[in-house]
Amino acid sequence: MIAVNELSAQKCKNKEILEDLVVLLSPFAPHITEELWERLGHTTSVTDAEWKKHNEEYLKESNFSYPVSFNGKMRFKMDLPVDLSKEEIEKALFAHEKTGGYLAGKEPKKIIIVPKRIINVVV
Repeated sequence: MIAVNELSAQKCKNKEILEDLVVLLSPFAPHITEELWERLGHTTSVTDAEWKKHNEEYLKESNFSYPVSFNGKMRFKMDLPVDLSKEEIEKALFAHEKTGGYLAGKEPKKIIIVPKRIINVVV
């Protein structure tokens, strides 16, 4: 429904996008998708249409939103690339504008970084 609402808001008339959407909806709403398929100019049934091939490249995430905790309490989130090392994540943490306020001039006793999970700073 989110995709349908977004396409409606954009007044999408791209036949290729609408055909793919009708094919995806056909198992759930067979009668209306048959009507829509016919209105898109097809003479065969929507059940005979080809499904798109799975592409693993579209599923790869490039960023992760790290929750940043100080003394066990989550204070803010940072969006960082997923391929950063622990040292690079730590540099980005200290470069963030909110970090200084929570450290209040103190040196952290321990920094726990679990890649793609959490950043925890013990002050």
